[in-house]
Amino acid sequence: MDKLFLEEIRETKTEGGILFPRNLSPQQLIITGPPGSGKTTILEAINGWPEEGYIDVSMDDWWRSPTLANRPRELHFGVPFMGYEKAVPVYDVDSLDDTSYLEIDFMRVRLPPPKGNIISGNFRKKLVIEFILLPAEELFKLRKKRSKKGTHHVDKELTLHQVTEESDFYSALALYFHQSGMKVYVRDRLGGPPMRIKDESEQDNPLDMTPKQQIFKKDIYHIHDQLRLKQRIMNRSWSARGNRELIDLFARLLPDAVDAERCNIFLSNPGDDDAWLMSGTTLDNNKVTECRMWPQVNQVISSGEYMVHENMHKDKEFQVPADSEEANIVLRNSLLVPIKSVMGDRNTGAIQLINKNKKRHFVEEDRLLLEKVALHLELAIENVYLRREMMDFSEILSNKAGQLSTFSKIALIVLLIGLLVSLGVNYYLLAPPFMELLSMLP
Repeated sequence: MDKLFLEEIRETKTEGGILFPRNLSPQQLIITGPPGSGKTTILEAINGWPEEGYIDVSMDDWWRSPTLANRPRELHFGVPFMGYEKAVPVYDVDSLDDTSYLEIDFMRVRLPPPKGNIISGNFRKKLVIEFILLPAEELFKLRKKRSKKGTHHVDKELTLHQVTEESDFYSALALYFHQSGMKVYVRDRLGGPPMRIKDESEQDNPLDMTPKQQIFKKDIYHIHDQLRLKQRIMNRSWSARGNRELIDLFARLLPDAVDAERCNIFLSNPGDDDAWLMSGTTLDNNKVTECRMWPQVNQVISSGEYMVHENMHKDKEFQVPADSEEANIVLRNSLLVPIKSVMGDRNTGAIQLINKNKKRHFVEEDRLLLEKVALHLELAIENVYLRREMMDFSEILSNKAGQLSTFSKIALIVLLIGLLVSLGVNYYLLAPPFMELLSMLP
């Protein structure tokens, strides 16, 4: 998660014994944050709307929803996650069928237009969002204490990991709203003052700069903030959910192409060097499970070298208990090749073929095909995401361009052209691997 740089808002006023930004009108205020962070307490102190609200931020024109008609009020955001069509509230991510690796799909988060109209006004000025972001350890203690009362189902079977994850999601959403021009501030402790999110440009000493230079620098840093956010999104070339359909397609085609029984595709988790996600045909319904070959998979991904195993059914290293879900799968031989990242910093995962049919051995031709497919799979996924997200990214830059000086606009155009050129891909990138596979099918 990107760290939030916060600074106390000095011009404040007191409402109900709580500090708020001085220029804040109660009719603008929306309060959000993880469960148990103190939202209701603040609303009660200022006589806000008594009921919790819910808004799906991937919904078109969510800022016009009748739910927001009564303010100030408490709100839970429904957040879109990569690979899931329906947005869910942060406290309910466990309802998703695979929560091993979740990432907010910011490209589906809708934002009010930067300029309003005479009838509806400017919603970016109408709405001010307070994010209550307490330290995860402190919030965990508060919710564990609350759970003893049994008043909130979201506190059942609570873990510190769950609370930390929820806080991270809200922090990421707060940063995204801020970088996109929404009015946002943070409260990072109970009873504490409101804090604003500092832009990167404000972390330098501006005393040696003219006012015009300071404005220009702030514009450029604001663009840089958005660039960095979009880059983080675009660099997620492997999302276990976002690419599941493409991965499963390869996993179904490869066994027939090389005349093998099964295929598994392992993906490294970018956030944890010791965790691996698996998709493929080893188990029914592509269930993620422990695998007898975790050490070998780890070794292939770490070294970037392929590995062949023969006579596995005679090796005690690959035996499993009789009551295991994999006990009915007899492993005779296996071919593992790495999926090498085009970025060069680490390998992305591995592809495994299991049991060559008719008790034959895997040959050099099988390995070469598998390595070629691994390369195309990596390139295809990275470039599909880059192309799609570049369109949304250019829209954000275009909105920002309207606020820049002529010189800034020229610099922005040059930057955008350079990015488009550097990220350009072949429209037929997906065709070669599929055509090659299909041509080998019986």
